[in-house]
Amino acid sequence: MVGKLNKILTITGLILVWIPVLAPAFFSIVALIQMGRFLFDFLMPAELFLVFLAGAILLLVASIRTKHYVKQIGFGLLSAVILLFGGQGIAVITGLASGEREFGDWVTVLVMVMIFLYIFAVIEIGISGFYLLRKINSNSSSTIESK
Repeated sequence: MVGKLNKILTITGLILVWIPVLAPAFFSIVALIQMGRFLFDFLMPAELFLVFLAGAILLLVASIRTKHYVKQIGFGLLSAVILLFGGQGIAVITGLASGEREFGDWVTVLVMVMIFLYIFAVIEIGISGFYLLRKINSNSSSTIESK
């Protein structure tokens, strides 16, 4: 029963973590088919932060319960939160978010780099989640074979 709960937590977490990464590609394909233009919203993973956060917390709980990939998922979650809120904070403090500062200087580059690093952190957590699922499946199959 414990192994089944860990598997459910991991699969649900994986789905929620990958939604913000895959949604922009899906909607870009839909826009390409409907309008004939390729439109890609690279900020969508940041906009879907709460979906990602729910999935990352589920993956973190499953990794703590199984004692596998805790550091990778925990560090990825911490870095994702710091990068996203740090980038937004810099944009607000410098006036980039309100339009006081022109788009295109070094602050813009800094904020964009932080957003892209946030997206990489989300992808890292998703990949670690796949490794966790593989570890859970291999542990459950070795437990069945030993019985």
